[in-house]
Amino acid sequence: MDNAEAPYLLARHVHLCICGRHAVLMDLRRDKYVAVAPAHLLAGWVGGWPGAEEPVPPGGEITAGDGRVSASRARSLISQMLEQGMLVREGGQGRWALPLVVASPQRTLLEFDFDERMTAGPAQAARLALAWMRARADLALRPMDAIISSAQARKARVPPERCAADPARERALVKTFVHLRPLFYTVRRACLLDSLTLVNFLAGYGVYPEWVFGVRTAPFDAHCWVQRAEVLFNDLPDRTHQYSPILRV
Repeated sequence: MDNAEAPYLLARHVHLCICGRHAVLMDLRRDKYVAVAPAHLLAGWVGGWPGAEEPVPPGGEITAGDGRVSASRARSLISQMLEQGMLVREGGQGRWALPLVVASPQRTLLEFDFDERMTAGPAQAARLALAWMRARADLALRPMDAIISSAQARKARVPPERCAADPARERALVKTFVHLRPLFYTVRRACLLDSLTLVNFLAGYGVYPEWVFGVRTAPFDAHCWVQRAEVLFNDLPDRTHQYSPILRV
């Protein structure tokens, strides 16, 4: 079956990435992740789904000549995904299952000169407090797809020219954020709260970088961070390189 004739599409609230032998799906509506192995199992069934980079060897999970096994497994999985609203039939409100491409971070704004004296005024502290309280309330009271949709809509309302990078200003704002952050929370095991708080804080100054979600397998873990092109705002390249990007806001 050719991808151009694939009868199914991903629902718009579902996002895909490839992690080695697994395809990982992020279902924002149900706030769940689903792994598909081997990664190319649904190639030809779901529009845009990546195909095998190399044939599975004889005796492996799927072989090129064993259409019955691959078709049976694919149909079973597709049936489950349709029932859960992760797939739609062609012509519905869906999109192709194209893995996300994001610039690989090479630098971070966390590499500050710690001998430099840092000061922040009460107005900046108040802005961060509001950003943090909004993030906490959203994460406690709203579903993830609604939080993502709100962040996307806020960014979409800004003219593109106002979203242009301003490295000096962004560095200064991130330094202020990191300086004041311990007054409100710690970042240990809090990537979601930290990234959403930072996105809210920067939006208050008209700065709109990318909020990126990533996953890894063996063992499975999910993570998120904020970046602009190859520059990280609240993380380190050595950490984010462990994850395959699955969603960019």
